[in-house]
Amino acid sequence: MNKKALVPSGVSALRLVALPLFLYFFGNGATAGYMVVFGLAQLTDLVDGYVARKLGVASKFGAYFDAATDFVLVTGIFVAFTLSNYYPAWILLLIAASFTQFIVTSRFHKKLYDPLGKYIGSVLYIAIGLTLLSPTAPVFMMVEVGFSAFVITSFVTRTVSLTGNSRRTLLIQRGPQQTKPRSA
Repeated sequence: MNKKALVPSGVSALRLVALPLFLYFFGNGATAGYMVVFGLAQLTDLVDGYVARKLGVASKFGAYFDAATDFVLVTGIFVAFTLSNYYPAWILLLIAASFTQFIVTSRFHKKLYDPLGKYIGSVLYIAIGLTLLSPTAPVFMMVEVGFSAFVITSFVTRTVSLTGNSRRTLLIQRGPQQTKPRSA
């Protein structure tokens, strides 16, 4: 691996370091501590891709590593939320299903980074931010309903998109249908 490529991956890896710090502060009720750690973790998510593009080292590995560190951070935080009775455990299944969908469907896209992952990550980061700022029943309900609707919508649209792409690919491979002349 190119030494320059280590820089954006190192920035992404900071989210893995942020998780235990976040959990420590969250578990001890140190609001300022967990808010700062979460803010810095979000900053690394914004910076890693920018750095990779600026250094000209954007790669499929980097994109997947970025997504994996997001998944670990978000899942870890939602585990803490679940243990604090903010959210039911099934929300963790939706997060895992979303990440799995991103990994599976990314294999069918030519782009280096599938934008669906960015949307899922953004929605989850916003949900965490809202939960940290206002850990109240209305916020919990809004996150549960909103994220559930987002996941269902993304599964449906992604399935429709993939089946449409599969049909187009088959048509292109077959070419125009040849018709046989009618016999009299």
